[in-house]
Formats: sequence, structure tokens, C-alpha cells
Amino acid sequence: MQEMMDSQKKEKISGSLPQKIWEHISLAILVVVYLLASVRYFPGRAMHSIVETMIHVLSVAPINLGATLLIVALLQRLVKERLPFSRSLRFYLVVAICLEFILGLAHYFEMNGAV
Repeated sequence: MQEMMDSQKKEKISGSLPQKIWEHISLAILVVVYLLASVRYFPGRAMHSIVETMIHVLSVAPINLGATLLIVALLQRLVKERLPFSRSLRFYLVVAICLEFILGLAHYFEMNGAV
């Protein structure tokens, strides 16, 4: 009986480890995609690109944070329990990536004179 319980505990532990690793990897991928979407590139002017990227990230972060707080508050009211921080962080990154995609397209069209 004891051996059966020990083997079940080992299965639970080994079964949860890949899940945790997958969660960390997917979170890292979201962070990398967000950072790539945030880059404001100016050809031939690397320092200008870095400065504009930092200004852009710092100026758009409050908008992303506000939208995330609204979404998380709504979801917490619906399910009547607190969301884990990792879930809230994922919501922040998804909202930020969507907004960065739209702002990146606007920046691209502005650089090429389409706007």
C-alpha cells in the first residue's frame, strides 16, 4: 500500500515538472515577442533607435497596465477568486503585444510617408 502511494506521489511530482517548465518557457517567449514588438528602428541611427524604444516603452506601459488591471479586475469578479500573478503578467504581455502591433504598424507607415 505504501509503495503504491509513493509511486503516485512520484507521478504527480514528475507530471507537474514539465508543466512548470512549459509555463516558464511560454512566459519567456511572450516577453521576447513583447520586446521585439516594442523596438522602434531608425535605419543607420542605432542610438536614436535605442532612445526612442526606451521612451516608447515607458510612455506606453501605463496604458498597458491600465488595460490589464481592468481585464484582471473583471475576471476576478466573474470567477470570484484572485488570479495568480503569472496569469496577470500573461494578460499584461498579451495586451501589450496587441497594442505594440498596432503602434508598430503606425510607426512603420509614418516612417515610409504613408500617413
